Amino acid sequence: MVNPLLIGLASGGAFLLSFLLFNHPKASNVRANRWLGLFVATLAASALHVFLNNLNLQARYPQVLLLIEVAEFLTAPALYLSILFFTILGRKYKRVDLWHFAPAATILLFLMKPLFTGKNVEFADELVKQGVLTMLMLAKPVQTVAYLFLSYHQLERHQRAIRQVASATEAVDLHWLKKLLAVWGVVLLAWLNLAFFGFTPLFNYTPILYLAGLYFLTHFSIRQQEVYAFSPSELKELEPVISSTHVAMTEKQKRLSDSQLVFLQEKLEQLMRREKVYLDNELSLPTLAQRVGVSAHELSYLINAAYCENFYSFVNRHRVEEAKHLLVSQQYEQLNMVGIAYQAGFNSKTTFNTAFKKWTGQSPSQYLQGLKEPKQA
Repeated sequence: MVNPLLIGLASGGAFLLSFLLFNHPKASNVRANRWLGLFVATLAASALHVFLNNLNLQARYPQVLLLIEVAEFLTAPALYLSILFFTILGRKYKRVDLWHFAPAATILLFLMKPLFTGKNVEFADELVKQGVLTMLMLAKPVQTVAYLFLSYHQLERHQRAIRQVASATEAVDLHWLKKLLAVWGVVLLAWLNLAFFGFTPLFNYTPILYLAGLYFLTHFSIRQQEVYAFSPSELKELEPVISSTHVAMTEKQKRLSDSQLVFLQEKLEQLMRREKVYLDNELSLPTLAQRVGVSAHELSYLINAAYCENFYSFVNRHRVEEAKHLLVSQQYEQLNMVGIAYQAGFNSKTTFNTAFKKWTGQSPSQYLQGLKEPKQA
């Protein structure tokens, strides 16, 4: 039997987190967090299901367990819709979204008789009964796997899109949601074990897995800031930049003439080399576009056309060059690697190391060591 204390804590904690997400303390990503709150509420209901079964209370609350069965078909679509609202700029509700709830509605209709009469659904043929029950048992894991794939794909698209408009993506790339998908995948495996295999050791660790996932989700979801924290006018400019068709549009539509491209490229180079605007660790595409004197869409086109880079890569390449200069300057004696990273415009040591290795093929320490070796010889 699963430890009722642990599973009770997991259920209660999840219901509390769901409430917090519906009323997020930062009031950021409101629609996304409400869908995430629904996702967490359904997980809380699933934990409650296990809790009631382990205390042998299923006979006392049969309607509650049936409603939980319905709610569990909302788990996967709720998380996917949350990710859509996190990642798609200006995303609004659509009628097509209702199709995500068709499985839950179907299960609810199927369970109407036992909900209101307390009697099980009757089948005229045993073969039909077994077929329906098998379909119901497989529907949930199949649905979950499908939405895991869709959710991961959407996050991948977002992490590419956000690099078109931001030079520091750590706080808004939603990498924690990818980790959540991995945790949810493990929870799915634990559920499949419970439903089909009954492997006792894994079964006993399931409540700990629930609690660990819950604390992880609480930490990152409460800390998450607004993904697209721009003014309404900036958001309007950015919409075509981060859309999925932007790359195709850049190739097909020439937004600047050759002479404009040369003039604006020279102006952009001056801003980067002389004024070192990349030292602003929160530099964004709209901010730089304002300095250049063009729209965000035009600047994105300029960077793509002239440098074959996205905004994130373009800015961080200059930051790496600044870091290389700092590493061989007298300032390095007063700064450690973290200090160098921040001085060059990076927001974190991890991003600094990744970018530095991308552009030099070496870590900052290896690069510095390579500079010292000839002097020692």
